[in-house]
Amino acid sequence: MEAKGSVRITFTTTPSGGNYAPNNVVAAWIQNGGGAHQRTVGLWSAVRTVYLRSYVAAAGAIENQLPADAISEASRLNHQGTLTVLWNLKDKAGNLVPDGTYTIRLELADENSATAAANNQGTFTFVKGPNPQVQTGLTNGGFTNVTIDFDPNRVACGDGIVDAPETCDFSVQGSCVVNQTGCATADKCAPTVFMGSPTACTADCVPQPITECIGGDGCCLDACTPENDSDCIPGNNGGGGGGGGDDSNLTGGCSTGATGGLAVFALFGLCFVARRRR
Repeated sequence: MEAKGSVRITFTTTPSGGNYAPNNVVAAWIQNGGGAHQRTVGLWSAVRTVYLRSYVAAAGAIENQLPADAISEASRLNHQGTLTVLWNLKDKAGNLVPDGTYTIRLELADENSATAAANNQGTFTFVKGPNPQVQTGLTNGGFTNVTIDFDPNRVACGDGIVDAPETCDFSVQGSCVVNQTGCATADKCAPTVFMGSPTACTADCVPQPITECIGGDGCCLDACTPENDSDCIPGNNGGGGGGGGDDSNLTGGCSTGATGGLAVFALFGLCFVARRRR
């Protein structure tokens, strides 16, 4: 049977006073009761991982090379929003860890830190056992609004199986899109955007239908006209098909387009000629 159970950790960050602030890099990882690194569960560091000094020491990271158990998202531009990571209760070798007390470590750097003391360092603990537990409102080392939600029966992210409500599983190669460049748009009137997080098994390309007449977006909706949408000007190969635009080579929208209108007109003409002959 598939192993269940996971810990969901959510938190917000604050600057640590570095010269690159508000730009920052963040790492989240798990240690056992003896302080040994169990698994990396979150990393937002495109190229500056080496300055996350505590994380590098714990995970055995090499400069300019991520640890084997880490999947990195882009470095952060600010401290807006809440970060969420999910641990599937397995170590970096893929083995389910035994019950006991585990430490959640968080680190943030916004400078070329020479020592770990220059960075924000958050430390939190929880007990893995048969009973669920939720800790809320925690604050430590520059990390605030921390929630630790342990559920021994929750579907586990990173278990090699995509279970609802997961949209992907980062342990399955090619399962998760990593960023916006992985989202292809076939319909210009419903462009896809990157949402979610691969480390939380929620990454996906989600269609965002265009609902307004705006020039230059490549889409001409049925309700739009050349007067309020430059994409509807005849000859513009922009998407959709409203307002008299030439959409014979377009994708998107649901218009019958100019070709459909000519077909109806031709059919009407044939019927008229047949009646005159009779």
